[in-house]
Amino acid sequence: MPKAHYDPIIFCQRESLNMDDFIVATYYAKAETTDVLMRAGAIAVEQTTGTWMRVPDETDDVRRGHVGRVIAVHNIPGYELSCPTKERTFIMQVAFPWKNIGQQLPQLLSTVFGNISMSGNLKLLDLEFPKSFTDGFAGPQFGVKGVRELVGCMDRPPVLAMIKPCTGIPVDVIERQFYNLAMSGIDYIKDDELIADPAHAPYYERLEACLKASDRAFKDSGHRAIYVPNITDRQDRVFEKAHRSIEMGAQALMLNSHATGYGVLGALAADKSINVPLLSHPCYAGAGYVSPDSGMSSSIVFGKFSRLEGADMVVYPCSYGKVPSLPDRYVRAAQGMLSDFNGLKNCFPSPAAGLYPGLVPQILSDLGPDVMLGAGAAMHAHPMGMKAGVDALHQAAEAWKKDIPLEEYAKEHPELQASIDIWGIYNPNKSIFELTN
Repeated sequence: MPKAHYDPIIFCQRESLNMDDFIVATYYAKAETTDVLMRAGAIAVEQTTGTWMRVPDETDDVRRGHVGRVIAVHNIPGYELSCPTKERTFIMQVAFPWKNIGQQLPQLLSTVFGNISMSGNLKLLDLEFPKSFTDGFAGPQFGVKGVRELVGCMDRPPVLAMIKPCTGIPVDVIERQFYNLAMSGIDYIKDDELIADPAHAPYYERLEACLKASDRAFKDSGHRAIYVPNITDRQDRVFEKAHRSIEMGAQALMLNSHATGYGVLGALAADKSINVPLLSHPCYAGAGYVSPDSGMSSSIVFGKFSRLEGADMVVYPCSYGKVPSLPDRYVRAAQGMLSDFNGLKNCFPSPAAGLYPGLVPQILSDLGPDVMLGAGAAMHAHPMGMKAGVDALHQAAEAWKKDIPLEEYAKEHPELQASIDIWGIYNPNKSIFELTN
């Protein structure tokens, strides 16, 4: 008997599968093809059991246990009678047996977006995970509640500062700046992503200096600012730095998690001896998500992957800042960090890259109160000084919480008024940033 053109093992309905056994990938594709079903089927086979030609040992039994399943293909628009062009645009869903993968991110990516990522005109829009798969991940250790409790900040958005300029300043300047930020009431102070272990500010010297500055500020003010040092490095050194940093007294750690590769942050989170909050920085992530026709969706990169990897705080681009981003994209990423996700703890979205007080009410309206306000120039360059910059951010959050227009609240809060005088209040029709002008 001849084989069916569309193998019924591969082409099926979602309802025919036990979805606890599958991860569902949703793709957007463009192709010159007369058969979008076979195009989807080729992806399902290529990323699981087969190659361009079926080989003898790829038996039906092997396919039943391990091949990807095409469970949906939709033309865009929803053509039914004819297609006016040779190029087809379509959405397809492929269900991958996760027993092929194991409970780890690197092989997950190798499966759902491995060789096919190089085919062009294909974008991974979403991944749906069964609880049976996500149960194999530690997830965030602290989550939003734990990050708040560490600094005693339960009724307002915590503020995250970073050392500026990004790099080039020596350890004594960094120590002085850290002390001044801590005395200004900052909750968390992180390294910039561009400083890790340079000759002008070696990692362990910088760590020791900032921890001393944190202790000194606590003694002088009663307020503890948590240092978040950047441990980004070669993978073996990442773990060496993590363990030694905690021995020295570090209470949080930062990783450029997209640059080091998926799986590294997850391994840190799973290590019970690394019992501090982890901050994920977005640098290099744009290489994987910014194209409309290739790569992965930012909501996967910043949202679901961050939760699976165990990030407690996720810095990522604010839609209204200096890095372009559609509002629905940055909102959806935050929802991936905060919404229920198979019982994993949530993590703090920290929309950054150009945040200033005039943006705060818009961001809180978009995302809700569980936001970490990450700012640099808004504090460092405030005309009344660093503490006034911190106060202005707090005041902007207070205005939103009390449902008072920012202009009105600023009349009795000079720090907020000074920031508005310089940077204004968010206007969707006007950008104050050179990168988005």
